[in-house]
Amino acid sequence: MLKITNLNKKYKNVSAVEDFNLEIENGHIYGVVGPNGAGKTTFFKMMAGLAAPDSGEITVSTGEPLEKYREKMSFMIESPYLYDSMTAFENMKIIGGIKGVTDENKMRNLLELVKLDGTGKKKVKEFSLGMRQRLGIACALVSNPEVLVLDEPMNGVDPEGIVALREMLLKLCKDKNITLLVSSHILGELFQLATDFIFIKEGRILKVIDKNTLEDTGDNLEEFYMKEIIGHGDG
Repeated sequence: MLKITNLNKKYKNVSAVEDFNLEIENGHIYGVVGPNGAGKTTFFKMMAGLAAPDSGEITVSTGEPLEKYREKMSFMIESPYLYDSMTAFENMKIIGGIKGVTDENKMRNLLELVKLDGTGKKKVKEFSLGMRQRLGIACALVSNPEVLVLDEPMNGVDPEGIVALREMLLKLCKDKNITLLVSSHILGELFQLATDFIFIKEGRILKVIDKNTLEDTGDNLEEFYMKEIIGHGDG
């Protein structure tokens, strides 16, 4: 679906992303794993066109220009931008208008999907963090994306909200065949969500491994991360 080739990005003299080579396959759920400052958000921003690579490229398997294909992608990077003084549905209408979507039934169905259809006239400023994250995802889905990129969607969400997010994303990918890239520090939840894992450290991809292969090691995701990534290169 997408091929990342020799992608590089520096800020001043620091390599945020260094020689990324990766193939994103249709229908997979990629867990992007790495410590703070590893380059996850910079990578997502380059996919979204919010940061320009210094070198390298992202290409679409069909030969379609990336700028055009981005219309089939949606992103929630760092945190969703929402209008606090408006309701969930009013936020959906604004985002829909920006993306050229006017079908209000579709917007209501998306709010039902993320379990926010009962919020009525409640303003977003009264939402919990988990509710805000789910609304951000609903807004990202309004344009029927083929690829959905979520940067730390579980960050700061309570345990009950995390479970709800995971179940929602699994259903979404299964029902709509969406390819998902999601970063998270909550590795236990990410292990229950992802089909593949991309491990990043200091701006470099150290390992790409699918869930079945990881399970064959006998490690859980936290153990593998500590052994292979945190310990990588030490000594």
